[in-house]
Amino acid sequence: MRGECVLSDSGQEAPRNTWFLGWKASRMFLIKGSVAGGAVYLVYDQELLGPSDKSQAALQKAGEVVPPAMYQFSQYVCQQTGLQIPQLPAPPKIYFPIRDSWNAGI
Repeated sequence: MRGECVLSDSGQEAPRNTWFLGWKASRMFLIKGSVAGGAVYLVYDQELLGPSDKSQAALQKAGEVVPPAMYQFSQYVCQQTGLQIPQLPAPPKIYFPIRDSWNAGI
């Protein structure tokens, strides 16, 4: 209700800002919706839901691109903040042939 007042701890009336709560909720909805929309676009753009050979190629590409990108990002964070991030061990090589398990449960 617009114009409704509540009593504060000191006993004085203070206006209730309900519009602020609505703005905060809508802002969080917009952020989450943008992240979800970006994920859907990425799946569509990389054709991850298409044929299994394209999906497997996309996973191999991600496996080659993500570790160097994470290393570069950690170096950037170290330079900007002065923090020392310990060197992580190399990620294990995972081979999961999608083509062999596609529709295996049917």
